[in-house]
Amino acid sequence: MKDVLKMDLDKKEKQLDREFQKKIVERKKKFLEELKTENEVFDQRTLLNIYNLLVAKHIDEISGVVNSGKEAVVFSANKEDELYALKVYRVSTCDFKTMWKYIRGDPRFHLRRSSTRQIITAWVEKEFRNLLRAGDYINTPEPLLKRENILLMDMVHEDGVPAPRLKDIEVDYSEFYEMIKEDMKVLYQDAQLVHGDLSEYNILVHEEEPVYIDFSQGVVKEHPLSKTLLIRDVKNVCNFFKRKGIDTDYKEFYKFVSGEELALIDEEMAKTY
Repeated sequence: MKDVLKMDLDKKEKQLDREFQKKIVERKKKFLEELKTENEVFDQRTLLNIYNLLVAKHIDEISGVVNSGKEAVVFSANKEDELYALKVYRVSTCDFKTMWKYIRGDPRFHLRRSSTRQIITAWVEKEFRNLLRAGDYINTPEPLLKRENILLMDMVHEDGVPAPRLKDIEVDYSEFYEMIKEDMKVLYQDAQLVHGDLSEYNILVHEEEPVYIDFSQGVVKEHPLSKTLLIRDVKNVCNFFKRKGIDTDYKEFYKFVSGEELALIDEEMAKTY
């Protein structure tokens, strides 16, 4: 009799578990359908990759959009009490010619130009590697995993609210200027890396310190475009702080970061890039 009761209980538990799992799958499918409706540029393969992250329990839920641009959307995602940033590149609107220029000269990659899917997968891989490398020296979000055109990383936040960009918040500009200047030097001389697209738009402010994001265009020091991109980064940073009343000179800034005088030919090449 006890064996029969136990079998009945096991059967009921399995049935309840199946029903529970079915509800979870249906809820996530519904969410993805809503995501597809709101962001028609996401193809079926991208939606499937997002769905797989949910099913594999890398994340429990995607709760909203943190930032939306032409080439990528950053979602807020969570797993239990942890908050993550889910960056999804829009395959249909990415500038693959520009991406290829940054990938082609990178000695870490040996990709023959092929499909757009392969290029964007390499692009996300590059951002993942750059974040890992930079994160050993300066403040960056920690990258957690990548899936083709998707990158999952820690969210920089305060009590669930994403950290503001430098352009959107008042800070001690003199202090931040010095911190960013030092960070760029460490990034270039120690990490052997150039951000490649640095500006007040991709520097976050968290706990009164700069945190650097959007490393997809980052290149290693031996990349043929590294000096050109460093000059552009330096000028972007100097221009921002000049507008905030900070006395700065981009040639002195460049020398501090690189340890070299700014060569006229490099500056001229940077103007045409």
